[in-house]
Amino acid sequence: MTDYSPLHLDWPGCVNARDLGGLPLTGGGAVLPRALVRADSPSNLTDDGVAAATAYGLSRIIDLRRPDETGPYPSRLAGLPAHLHLPVQGPGDPEEGPWVHLYTGLLDRRPELFVRAVAAVADAPEGPVLVHCAAGKDRTGLVVALALLLVGADLDAVADDYELTNERLAARYAALAPEREIPSGREIPPSRQVILGALEHLRARHGSVEAYLADAGLTPGQVRALRTRLVG
Repeated sequence: MTDYSPLHLDWPGCVNARDLGGLPLTGGGAVLPRALVRADSPSNLTDDGVAAATAYGLSRIIDLRRPDETGPYPSRLAGLPAHLHLPVQGPGDPEEGPWVHLYTGLLDRRPELFVRAVAAVADAPEGPVLVHCAAGKDRTGLVVALALLLVGADLDAVADDYELTNERLAARYAALAPEREIPSGREIPPSRQVILGALEHLRARHGSVEAYLADAGLTPGQVRALRTRLVG
């Protein structure tokens, strides 16, 4: 565990929005503030929440949800020029359980889509980049972890940040628990061991996060751009 203290953002309607500035790097230093933001779905934003998110100066908004999610639950930020819809799943992709298998399945099945999402962070105009899915935990957690580790973030800090979502969504989990059937042994909420297990899977199969992304098409220039954006 680390002593990293995230900046939770007050965007009414989103309960899991935070700026990752200050997250420690291996060997010292930290991720720059107002560079990378993660959140749950902006479809829940109130009018005040839309105003707060817009005022944050987002230069890019990356929506990782599937089309069958964005249709009934459109993002309230989708009308902004900065918005991109970049799902990391293809139509009909299965979702295995338990959680680690879900994550490794996503990563193994669609590496080119994860590269597309990470590249969209790297190539964005100057300003904070928002990455989100529905809860801001699973798909967002994977894309954010890949980007952070690529620029040298501390692995424990990445796992700590991943698990912070449990606190932010605790009330929502509690409300859903009585009526929600969890498939294939998935527990709620998943622990930090889930993201660590998925990342260990990448290291075992590809050697590193950087090799996984490079094999799927991330360019050296995009790696440099991502490092400049997130750590200077």
